[in-house]
Amino acid sequence: MGTKGHTEIIVPNLTESYNSHRDPPEEEIPFCTLKSFPAVIEHTIQWARDKFESAFAHKPTIYNMFWQTHSSAEAVLQRMQQRETLEGAFQVVKLLSRRPSQWDHCIILARLKFDKYFKRKALQLLHSFPLDTRLKDGSLFWQSPKRPPSPIEFDLKDSLHFSFVVSAARLYAEIYNIPYSDKDLSQEAVSRMLSEITVPEYRPAEKRIETDENVKKPDQMKLSVSSEEEREAIAQLEEAISADHVTPERLRMSPRMFEKDDDLNGHMDFVAAASSLRARMYSIEVADRLKTKRIAGKIIPAIATATAAVAGLVSLELVKVVGGYGFESFNNCFFNLAIPVMVLTEAAPVKRTQIREDISFSIWDRWTVWGHQHFSLSDFINAVLLHYGIEPTMVLTVLYYRCIMG
Repeated sequence: MGTKGHTEIIVPNLTESYNSHRDPPEEEIPFCTLKSFPAVIEHTIQWARDKFESAFAHKPTIYNMFWQTHSSAEAVLQRMQQRETLEGAFQVVKLLSRRPSQWDHCIILARLKFDKYFKRKALQLLHSFPLDTRLKDGSLFWQSPKRPPSPIEFDLKDSLHFSFVVSAARLYAEIYNIPYSDKDLSQEAVSRMLSEITVPEYRPAEKRIETDENVKKPDQMKLSVSSEEEREAIAQLEEAISADHVTPERLRMSPRMFEKDDDLNGHMDFVAAASSLRARMYSIEVADRLKTKRIAGKIIPAIATATAAVAGLVSLELVKVVGGYGFESFNNCFFNLAIPVMVLTEAAPVKRTQIREDISFSIWDRWTVWGHQHFSLSDFINAVLLHYGIEPTMVLTVLYYRCIMG
């Protein structure tokens, strides 16, 4: 990481394994900060990355899993009418009822998302917390690090607006398996479709906006659903069934895994446009595409001299292993070339667990009990008792499946 490096020697049966220690958990950005109160560009980039993950990976995956478990829409409808709880049913039915069927529907969906993310969100925040809102202690609500948002009006002539709509529409088309051509992506074609869209007028909602930094992001699939939402979902599923919209093709989506290094897939186009628009909305300095890519892709930069130092230090330890040197000669290393400092530490010996005086084991050990075709659980327990003098109190099995590709 930059000028810093770390090497660790791992020798079977002698040292600890790579998994013996856990890295400290990454510091998470509070949910309310990401959702409503970003203060720096890292917040808007992470927000855009989360939107990608939710819309184009997580929801399609949940959708596919639901219909693999519940293959009949009619059976799902019957169970919902009987007030039976089906995890994720409300969200899945909403996706089914709003599913686009052609390219221009994807453009419409992307345009409505623009309005939701960059205009309505700001208007709702300012409705819930007007600029003169004060806290209990009399201080202003909108003070550093909180930044009041400014609603963004859609302007097709703005390249950032166009980039968001086109990249989002492409991704919607791909997860819903809708074909499109290069001609469909042209400004002329997109402009023509957008000119026919009527965006519903914004109406403020009386809903609570989370401001507690300790509150974690809720699981959307496990949120409680109101009676009204249940009735709405039932009506939507009934309508989809009666309109013959429940076909095998419509019960399947194609999730997209984020890939930062393919400039043709539109993934970075979406994240860069969404992040920059959100930054504009909150008067945060916009990052260029390279910085956005580095943060969104969690790229840790290193310099060539640090990489060379790691390679050299590892090679030294390899010489010791091949040369049969004793355990006390092995070293781990932490260094920072910028200071410079290099700290060598002794390798940690593997921990052995003593079962009885003449039997112990470590994470590297494996005992094999050879059975036969009709080897039973009782036979296994007796074999362990016979060979090791130990009576097993628990037996766990791990199943391995071999897939033969034709």
